[in-house]
Amino acid sequence: MDERAPDNNEKKTGLDGFLKGIYRPGPLICLFTLAFIALAGLGWMALNSKTPPPQVIAPVAEERKAEPEPSAAPDKAYEEATSDMEDKVKQADLALIETMRDLDLKMHDLNLVDVELRRYEERGYHYQVLQFPKVTDRNIFLVTLRKRLYERLPDAMLLDNGDTEAAIEINGVHTHRLLLEARPQIIALPEAKGPKLVVVIDDVGENYGVLRGLAGLDLPLTFAVWPNASHTRQCVELITQTHHDLLVHFPMEPMGYPKVKPGDDALFVSMNDAQIRQRIEENLERIPEAIGVNNHMGSRFTADKPGMAVALAEFKRHGLFFLDSLTSGKSVGRATAKNVGIPFYERDTFLDNVKDVNAILLQLRKTERVAKRQGRAIAIGHPYRQTLDALKQWQDSRDTSIQVITLSKLSSE
Repeated sequence: MDERAPDNNEKKTGLDGFLKGIYRPGPLICLFTLAFIALAGLGWMALNSKTPPPQVIAPVAEERKAEPEPSAAPDKAYEEATSDMEDKVKQADLALIETMRDLDLKMHDLNLVDVELRRYEERGYHYQVLQFPKVTDRNIFLVTLRKRLYERLPDAMLLDNGDTEAAIEINGVHTHRLLLEARPQIIALPEAKGPKLVVVIDDVGENYGVLRGLAGLDLPLTFAVWPNASHTRQCVELITQTHHDLLVHFPMEPMGYPKVKPGDDALFVSMNDAQIRQRIEENLERIPEAIGVNNHMGSRFTADKPGMAVALAEFKRHGLFFLDSLTSGKSVGRATAKNVGIPFYERDTFLDNVKDVNAILLQLRKTERVAKRQGRAIAIGHPYRQTLDALKQWQDSRDTSIQVITLSKLSSE
């Protein structure tokens, strides 16, 4: 048999041939070169790619980035939430402000012609007449306002009342009359001799930095201090040193309790007479410099006749007056004060439910109109940075025919 030895140079096929071809010097060099280029490219991309910044969603109503508000004590919220016609009116106000910004209309050209306190479902709200500056395209103005209004109050309606007027309707009730003429209308207002206006700042005690700014304004503000806040004594000392009126901002039970907490030092409807008196004694001892009391929250307690009778009698015994913050339309504060014989005041407007400088300025102007209409007005605000900024602007541009005074200089009702 004729046998041949294997020929090492014989061409191989299949996997053996493929591997033999790759392991030659030329293909290996090409492969390593391509791999190096690919790795180098990936490294360059990793080093030079920019991480996209986090998305920042700015509040529609803010003009600038606000400083964070100081936190309240862990067991105490700033205010109880409300959902009434006045809150909806303020949302419509904000839609108007946003519309003016969208169309580059100047806020100082918006004239608050008149404000009237009306009632809806036992709660007060402020009906207002506003004169707008001239707009180049009336239809664009109304379309923009309708869009902004829908974003905030889907159930509200913008009514086109012809060439010169429009109106806002909420829950079937007219809340805003909008004058769109180039020339302002002259609307007769009731005359009030010597109108007076009071600004009370609630919830003081957790915000010493903002308080210093407020106390330094050229305005005779009145301050209401929590009896058991983190900086109660420090705030009380500053208020007395700067000769401002000082109230005890007394926590009382809200309708939302226990989900909404006024604090462990509050008055509750479950308390008996002795417990109410003891709680009042403990809180008043912390701020003996106070000349009056107003309620923090308290929508449930201020509607409780027996509890309010005991509380107001005790406040009177300490020589204090009572300011009803009017967190409930069912408050018995006025009637109880009359029976007890304690000096009584009642809040007219809240300034800063919407923490926006222009919105707060509009509320201040509303308060001016209320003062002119009824001769006096009491506004309540809070120690927010936006409120401080608004008051800074207002002190230089306010209606000087209205006298701004502390609460103690206003005669009680």
